Amino acid sequence: MRIIFLFINVFISVVTIHAQVAEEPVKPNTYVQQYADEIMEKASLKRAAFSFYVKDMNSGAVVAQFNENMAIPSASTMKLVTTATATQFLGRGYVFKTKLMYTGSLDTTSGILHGDLYIIGGGDPTLGSRYYNDEGHERDFLYQWAEEVKAAGIKEVDGRIIADGSKYNYDGVPSGWVWGDLGNYYGAGPAGLTIFDNMCKLHFSTPTTAGQQTELTCITPYIPGLEVENRVKSADSKSDNAYVYGAPFSLDWFVEGSIPKNREDFTVKASIPDPEFVVAIEFDQVLGESGVHVCYAPTTRRQLNKNIPFETPKMTLIHEHQSPSLASIMNWVNKKSVNLFAEHVLCEISYKQSGYGSTYNGAQYCMNYWQNKIGNGLFMTDGSGLSRSNAVSASFLVRLLTYMHKTKAGESFKSSLAVAGKSGTMAGMGRGTSAAGRVYGKSGTMTRIKSYAGYVDTQNGKKLAYAMIINNHSCSNAQIKKYFQFLMVKMARY
Repeated sequence: MRIIFLFINVFISVVTIHAQVAEEPVKPNTYVQQYADEIMEKASLKRAAFSFYVKDMNSGAVVAQFNENMAIPSASTMKLVTTATATQFLGRGYVFKTKLMYTGSLDTTSGILHGDLYIIGGGDPTLGSRYYNDEGHERDFLYQWAEEVKAAGIKEVDGRIIADGSKYNYDGVPSGWVWGDLGNYYGAGPAGLTIFDNMCKLHFSTPTTAGQQTELTCITPYIPGLEVENRVKSADSKSDNAYVYGAPFSLDWFVEGSIPKNREDFTVKASIPDPEFVVAIEFDQVLGESGVHVCYAPTTRRQLNKNIPFETPKMTLIHEHQSPSLASIMNWVNKKSVNLFAEHVLCEISYKQSGYGSTYNGAQYCMNYWQNKIGNGLFMTDGSGLSRSNAVSASFLVRLLTYMHKTKAGESFKSSLAVAGKSGTMAGMGRGTSAAGRVYGKSGTMTRIKSYAGYVDTQNGKKLAYAMIINNHSCSNAQIKKYFQFLMVKMARY
């Protein structure tokens, strides 16, 4: 009996051990997985949050994983969610439309318009954009509009120019953005009527020695009433280390930091606080240059709405301006990580679904749509990833990428991404390695955040989707890029 009892105990113990082993998650036994495990043993990464996932899209096999369900801020890889959703809700051929209209009556004999000229914003982020116009040609579209006004028989406006950017309301910037970003060019918020990428330029003259006060010589384009306190010093560095601080619709700014010494004209890029107003001012000036006199000062719908509720008058269409296709805009979003374009796409998703352009609503539509399609793992508060309130898991991004791969838009979506060693924000990544030309992706970078997500065409013909996100590392971004580049090389050889 004792022998039988001992045998039973041993049997139960073996079964119990086997059950415990079976319950533990089994990691893929590949060199991709091995290296992912190894880098997280680095002293500078031991306290970092790392979410990593790689999957074979055809077989469904997991290639590597590390905290794949951990949702953390991912910076600009959030743009993948925005652009993927836009292909589903808007379509790649979608265009933004800006309308030039007038109120009142036109005296066809004298050419005098007894009314106002209106610019009705359609959310087009490309008006005068540096991504679509050569330097010096950013205002060409305004001169084309002036020709349309003259072609309509208008020689004089006995009224004013009114810019209407109310399509996206007047929220300024997404609520999750931080104060340190708002005044800088990359922190320009979406608006129903934009111009010049909602970016202005601060021109500085710097002394010949370091540590001295610089001189702010001018600001282009002209922004009436803007006051800028200049705290910028000259430095031995060749880099732009100046930061602009200012809120949307505010004309009280300050700029501090340092810029290179001994420069006659050094430019610092900032965001335009009221792009709708700048459109009105710029068009007023161009009309004057084109021989069309406007009697009264330009204004905006937001300004008119301050005192009494604004009622849209009856209008006559002069001209409708169409943007480049959404496919073209998304290429810039994913290849060059243009924040403003991403935010406009998100607002347009909201407008298309509800008739109201809103960052918050657009994010809600994105989250609801993908939760129903591929499950959880996404917390979204803006379209560009600039907000630290965003969070996404590597497994969610891989599921999204896999879903897009299987749609009709799959190849075109893939072609909108940067390519390692070749193009976009990944042009310097993996150059001269097996990852070059094989790893496609969207990169993301913020303070203590680095991420990549996209596709891999392996040397062995495999089609992989991957995502790698790290937060709160104590080493430099350059070192993290080296770790991630080596992961990309190993994925390319899988």
